[in-house]
Amino acid sequence: MRKAGKGREIHCMLIPVNPEALLLPTSTMAEVIDFTEPAPMESAPGWLLGQVEWESRQVPVFSFSDLINGTDAEAVSSGSKIMILKSLSNSARLPYLGLLLGDLPRPVVVRESNLEETGDEKKSLGAFRRVTVEEQDAIIPDLDRLTHLVTHATFGALPITQLDD
Repeated sequence: MRKAGKGREIHCMLIPVNPEALLLPTSTMAEVIDFTEPAPMESAPGWLLGQVEWESRQVPVFSFSDLINGTDAEAVSSGSKIMILKSLSNSARLPYLGLLLGDLPRPVVVRESNLEETGDEKKSLGAFRRVTVEEQDAIIPDLDRLTHLVTHATFGALPITQLDD
């Protein structure tokens, strides 16, 4: 995909998920909506806030930071948003996921030359890579794993939620 000597560019968003930032291609995003209190779900883990209605669908909303840190979600700040992400599963049960945001995402164009891998000593669950882009540390999430975790937390039979050291 190189044209006229230019390196490949991917249009992405830097997404604040307090205290971290995620880096996702814009193609995975459906919409950013104002935070509304999700309807609680029985026996849900602390990182799964519940479900909101979007486009006549029930969409599970989760806190990425609480998921990777193994903590329960705390009070949501007034400026919070929910990003509706396209699920990577082909299942009609869960075509979208809701991601709790600390603030509005910001667009970035990622090129090989401005992306630096920093490693992930913690081997965080749901994190594919830790990187630096435009002098900002960010996590490239493992959307396949996140879809799997949210699906199982939503419909039962929760899989492993922590990696061994």
